[in-house]
Amino acid sequence: MQEDLPMDVVACLAAIDRTDADIKAWAVIDKQAASSGSDMLSGPLSGPLYGPLYGMVVGIKDIIDVAGMPCCYGSPIFAGRIAETDAELVAGLRAAGAIILGKTVTTEFAFMQKSITRNPHNLAHSPGGSSSGSAAAVAAGQIDLAIGTQTGGSVIRPASYCGVHALKPTRGTISREGVLQTSQTLDQVGIFARDLNYLARLGSVVTRQPDLEDGLTRLPASPPKLLYLDGLYGARVDGYVHEGLQKIAAALPEHIDILPAPEAEIARYLDTHKVIYDFEICQNIGPLMKSHERQMSSEILAAIKRGQKVSITDYDKALDEREEAAAFFEGLLAGYDGLLSASATGEAPIFDEGTGDSICNCLWSLTGYPCISLPISGHFQISGPNGLGVGVQLTATTGRDSALLGLARWLETRLG
Repeated sequence: MQEDLPMDVVACLAAIDRTDADIKAWAVIDKQAASSGSDMLSGPLSGPLYGPLYGMVVGIKDIIDVAGMPCCYGSPIFAGRIAETDAELVAGLRAAGAIILGKTVTTEFAFMQKSITRNPHNLAHSPGGSSSGSAAAVAAGQIDLAIGTQTGGSVIRPASYCGVHALKPTRGTISREGVLQTSQTLDQVGIFARDLNYLARLGSVVTRQPDLEDGLTRLPASPPKLLYLDGLYGARVDGYVHEGLQKIAAALPEHIDILPAPEAEIARYLDTHKVIYDFEICQNIGPLMKSHERQMSSEILAAIKRGQKVSITDYDKALDEREEAAAFFEGLLAGYDGLLSASATGEAPIFDEGTGDSICNCLWSLTGYPCISLPISGHFQISGPNGLGVGVQLTATTGRDSALLGLARWLETRLG
């Protein structure tokens, strides 16, 4: 069917021309790459560029180097910076035949200050952050595939707000060479796509795990079993989100066990994430304060100043607690294929209110577990008071990326 085909460069540029004056998803578009991509598609389907992503157009978050393109990290401090070489993941995309169309908008240093990008479904609302442009460009139908990053909730949360599919794979499976470092412990690369098939195809390339696509069609050895933690994150998650998840759990009782959320451990490990993030963002971005404080947002300055107050002893303790967290959730999920939760605390906030709360994602950035966001529609769709959807998040333990994609396909089919 025509609608199942990937968008070509011409279609992408046309969609951008129609919609991006309002959405503002792009920091830069490479016209030369677009022209070269069109030429490539008019030639024979052979040669070194005929790979798994042949002719597919990808947007790259503007904290990731693409040779010859600006990479400004969402900050005026780096205005005019041109990347000299491709990030390792970008080189992999090119080798797979992908067309790098341009750089998508990021929040400043991939942190919390809102970007210029708007939510394609309602321009009065935020697309989330920090991978604002990547999620919005896919949601607006401007591209099929995009790359983002997550340190707190910067892939899964904007996917939820924008109603697209996203995967944050197991930490370390996508190279961070050539990607801005804000937290050496927590930074992870993630991906966005218009559907699970494209998500798996892109994931297979950037993670170098060819079995990701196989995971979509591989039959499970036994009926899937999920865990749902009732009341997870408490009042920070909107009531209608809790109700929507309970409705899903009640509809699949043979597949979903319901247990009370372990509140003490969750609170402790959320604090662990915060200590590590503040300390390391202070290490990595803090030195810019000396000469550029006036060009930095209040949000990033506040994080740096918090980090300055974290002692080495407390930081080292937090790193140990990170290992404890991974072991704790490994035990909690023993015997389960994954955890069912919300991708965000609610629908996308009003634009001027910021990029939203990342509490639903921080634990999986801390542990490095793979997680996926699904934009459920129909009877089981979770929608807020303004009619914007909330994604369903599936999380699995380390290394179970392929099985997670299969689980996502199963759940999407059951709830569709």
